Amino acid sequence: MAPVLVGAAPAAHAIGLDQVCALSEVVTYSPPLTTTPQTVTFTVSGQLFDCTSSSAPTGYYAESGTAPNATCTSVLSAGSGTRVFHWNNSAIAPSTFSYNRVVSRVNGNIVVVALGAITSGTFTSDPAKSTGTGLEPDLTACGSTGVSQLTDVGTVTIGI
Repeated sequence: MAPVLVGAAPAAHAIGLDQVCALSEVVTYSPPLTTTPQTVTFTVSGQLFDCTSSSAPTGYYAESGTAPNATCTSVLSAGSGTRVFHWNNSAIAPSTFSYNRVVSRVNGNIVVVALGAITSGTFTSDPAKSTGTGLEPDLTACGSTGVSQLTDVGTVTIGI
């Protein structure tokens, strides 16, 4: 595992793992998810911590968008997207992660796997993977006031 050096150019191609971080994510929906299909706006706030690179030990990202016909049981689906990982060390350039996402529901949990590559910034050209697992929305709340927030935990791996 090679640490990222401040001021060093990223490798053209990954050779082994460059960065592994624990992930904590909060997804907020407006209006809240219910059993009735509706268009919702979502915002994702992710925290990266306990990272293996000593020069980029923590980071964060934000993502937003809209989801048409969203309900508590259909809100997360396969798709693609982009996230920018901002490293808390300002000397390290942000990493743009372009990905395709698959979603599965297992034993009351939602498992989201995003697989792609770092397309710009630190770790450019490295393959990357983000995996998060969280509880499915509470169906009782979905039938009444709605669910405005979901959380998940997982890992981000760069240089897989």
